[in-house]
Amino acid sequence: MNNIFNSFALLELLHTGSEYLEAHGIAEPRTEADILMAYVLETSRDRLYLERDLQISRQDREKYAGFLIRRGNRKPLAYLLKTREFMGLEFYVDSRVLIPRPETEILVEIILEIGKNISYRRKKILDLCTGSGALAVAIAYYWREAAIVAADISQEALNVAVHNADLMKVKIDFRQGDLFQPVINERFDIIVSNPPYVSASEYSQCSPEVRQEPSLALLGGIDGLEFYRRIAAQADHFLYPGGVILMEIGSSQGIKVAEIFAGQAYKTVIIPDYAGLDRIVRAEKE
Repeated sequence: MNNIFNSFALLELLHTGSEYLEAHGIAEPRTEADILMAYVLETSRDRLYLERDLQISRQDREKYAGFLIRRGNRKPLAYLLKTREFMGLEFYVDSRVLIPRPETEILVEIILEIGKNISYRRKKILDLCTGSGALAVAIAYYWREAAIVAADISQEALNVAVHNADLMKVKIDFRQGDLFQPVINERFDIIVSNPPYVSASEYSQCSPEVRQEPSLALLGGIDGLEFYRRIAAQADHFLYPGGVILMEIGSSQGIKVAEIFAGQAYKTVIIPDYAGLDRIVRAEKE
């Protein structure tokens, strides 16, 4: 990092930053070096190259170097920036919550499509394991008539979710508790969840970045299927007749999750993501 402190020139700092990240195993070092500099300077990545002759202040140079070191230690980029885009919305994220993934957007898209066609008068939705609130907030933002309850066992995660709902100016009923515990004696038209589904063996192979995300939001028991079993066993008590369950799954879990729900008399459909991998299970009572 000595070269970082020996120059104030923007382009040289970007070049050295890229080399540093590449040496520390970052897959897209130049892109991330640019993003971090743009964040420090409170500008866009495009503007960096329109101001290529800019001289960086000592304070901003040291701030940039600090971000590079943390990223080189494999701190997720989203945690450094405190933001992640999801469904066209900018969500606040930090180490209290799982970072929203693009493939999870498919859940929102399916629910919004259901919303166009359903005759549900209640439009009641339950989001289990809400984490950052990405699912609940995005659904509420694009489907204003929906009445959404979002639950999570982690109060710290719920604090982030509440903040995101405030940022997007949507109303959601957030509740703390384990799965269905916060909604005893209530029923919903749609239950949606992106539960922890990483197995113990898979977790040991996860990238350093993923292992810095909260394990509570990732680990789904020895085989990764614990939460699907629990949801399948209990969900019928919380669904209105004709209600639907939609869940994100790991790409190798489709058949197993479908079998779990079939064992509880659910009809299931496995829906792929845009890469063709199994990603969503839709379950409805026969």
